[in-house]
Amino acid sequence: MASYLVNGKNVATAATIDHAICGIWNPSTTKRIKLLRLEIYKQAVGAADEPVLRRTTARGTAGSTVTPGSINEIEQIAAPPSGFLLDLAAYSVQPTLAAGGLYGLCLPAAIGAGVMWVWNEIEIPAGAGIALTNGIALAFPAARINAFVED
Repeated sequence: MASYLVNGKNVATAATIDHAICGIWNPSTTKRIKLLRLEIYKQAVGAADEPVLRRTTARGTAGSTVTPGSINEIEQIAAPPSGFLLDLAAYSVQPTLAAGGLYGLCLPAAIGAGVMWVWNEIEIPAGAGIALTNGIALAFPAARINAFVED
């Protein structure tokens, strides 16, 4: 498996609970990928936000998408075989969220407030994804998103 670093900047979400902030989507029909690290850092003042990591069963329509290529691979050899994508807010059609959250926390309202989640791995099956959603009914501000994925 190869390792990929991908990042992007999103815009503020709608002030709706469970609104997707960002997502990793695996469009492959056969290949599983592994999320090893996810980071989010606020670029604007917001509320004391509560991002929650959730599994997704349908992608939705993101405001923008980053498509990783060979430049994102640690050794710059090949684009991801799965064709995974980093989707960013604001979503016009929300991803379909699986029941229950995997992990959530509270972030302070300050610019630059953020978090880095590091796992041994969270597997994302073919045709599925992971989204970071807003755990409260307030807009999540613009933010920088970084993801480290094994494919």
